[in-house]
Amino acid sequence: MTFRDTQNMFNRITKNEKNQDNRQKFVGRVIEIAFVTQAIIIGINGNLDVLSGKPVLDVIPSMITQAIELIVKTHRTQKSAEEIDRIKKDRIAQNPDD
Repeated sequence: MTFRDTQNMFNRITKNEKNQDNRQKFVGRVIEIAFVTQAIIIGINGNLDVLSGKPVLDVIPSMITQAIELIVKTHRTQKSAEEIDRIKKDRIAQNPDD
């Protein structure tokens, strides 16, 4: 293997990593926006429930439950994304010619 071959392989790996990083950032932003939107919807829904006459003591536990569910979803999504990233990086490291 010549120096030029090594350099070309390195450039290919670097380009793949940059493209993957850009995709990951974009997907991460979309996921962040989705979770923030869900949080806003939980707040709006709770306020509408209170304004429509539901007792506050019934609405608050419901909102807390929804918020906890959202936190759990966020945590699971983050763990899943990290696992996928780790697997992809392992594949790139094992097969740099792909």
